Amino acid sequence: MTSPEPNRWTSHRADAVVARKENYEQLRRLSTWRLLAATKAPAVLAILQSVFPAGDRRLPRSELVARVGTHLALLHDEEQEPGTGRTAAEYVDGWVREGYLTRRDDPAQTETTFEPSPATIDAIQFIASLEEHRPTTTQSRLQLVVQQFDRLAQETETDRDVRLADLQRRRERIEQEIRDLAEGELMLPSTEASLDRLRDVLQIASDLSGDFLQYREDLRAVDLHLREQILSPEGSRGEVLEQLLAGDDLLGQSSVGRTFTAFFRMLNDPVQTRTAQELVDRLLSRDFARALSRDERDRLANVFSDLYEPAQEVLDVKTELYRSLARFVRSQDFRQHRVLLETLQEAQGIALAQKDAVPTRAPFPLELDLSRVLMSSVAQHRLKDPTDPGAPAEAEVHDVTALSVEVLQDLVRVNDIDIVGLTGRVNDVRGTAGQASIGDVLRAHPAEQGLASVIGLMFLATQYAQEREGSTELVAWRELDGRDYAATVPAYYFLADVPVE
Repeated sequence: MTSPEPNRWTSHRADAVVARKENYEQLRRLSTWRLLAATKAPAVLAILQSVFPAGDRRLPRSELVARVGTHLALLHDEEQEPGTGRTAAEYVDGWVREGYLTRRDDPAQTETTFEPSPATIDAIQFIASLEEHRPTTTQSRLQLVVQQFDRLAQETETDRDVRLADLQRRRERIEQEIRDLAEGELMLPSTEASLDRLRDVLQIASDLSGDFLQYREDLRAVDLHLREQILSPEGSRGEVLEQLLAGDDLLGQSSVGRTFTAFFRMLNDPVQTRTAQELVDRLLSRDFARALSRDERDRLANVFSDLYEPAQEVLDVKTELYRSLARFVRSQDFRQHRVLLETLQEAQGIALAQKDAVPTRAPFPLELDLSRVLMSSVAQHRLKDPTDPGAPAEAEVHDVTALSVEVLQDLVRVNDIDIVGLTGRVNDVRGTAGQASIGDVLRAHPAEQGLASVIGLMFLATQYAQEREGSTELVAWRELDGRDYAATVPAYYFLADVPVE
């Protein structure tokens, strides 16, 4: 008879593999994984490392675009013609959307600044570890682990006799070292072992640079969670409000807040800072330190000063988030947000209840102005020349571009074109004249959405009108900026009413 234990073990292992696979699918959506898996990852990582060298952790947009522009050829395909690829500004904007760069709007700066995201820092550190080929299973790292375990075990020991015995053993070891030194015996670790330990410590310090960026993101996440709790109709909303009104620093009391506060307090302790700097100076004077590279010596000499500035930035973010959250509560702004949230939730509930009963294209007895914002740059404005006699400007002619049905359909979906309204105008003109072209419709009913109306009529024509082969017609319309335009389009004629969907 076969034992069921192997089958149970196999089933458990299979479930664990499935769960791990699902977890990896979630991690695959993170920016770090996407960056490492990107086709142009080598070029992107090399450029980001180049434009953000040591000391330049944050750059204004103009300088960042200029630096990326000097390496633009690395991002273009070899067979691509010069001048046909994306610009440096487009790459920067794309990296922000992908999460490779973090954008900061600093009131003290006249220009938006950018910095590498925590995901990019993690990716660069991972690639650097592959490049160095330095094993992590070193004796020095094992000693660091054992020492930390030993210290934690001693500090958390509750048995007084055990703690006394540990202290006596430590005293005996120290007294033995004193006797050995007094007798002239001096034991030093090898140069290789000393270098391994020092480089491990420098690597730990280097890893903190990415942690500071993550601290800021985590603090913003805590701030958002607290605001959601305040607006939530259920849960601990009242308790959170009472604590904030009483002046409690809930950001500082969070897990990430407590961790950072302890770190920052230690970093700013003058006694510990002075002691740590003296230790660094002593290490730099050792013989084995001569084997360090120039970069490693600089990192060791500035190991604490390099930590202070990014730590101060995290503290500034924490302080500003705390003040903003306090103003949000004390000004009673959260009440307005809560009313708005409840109204939106009510509207969503009504919409969901009607989604199966009302077709999405059914006419709705309500007139709304379509949402469209006309945006233009100040540089596009033309100053009036008093000596200009006012001759009409020469019309600008563009090359003809063929539009497929699929392209028209995408344009209709993306630009929120009023297809229902255009259908009614086509049927109105066709019912009066017996047939109607696109030009006939535009002459009878001006294009309310400008070019979008022309595109919508072209889309309806490709679906329901008859094309006259080889013929074209000139259509004209006025854009929302008041300027007149014209275009040559294929001749289509609506011979029957367009169905209203």
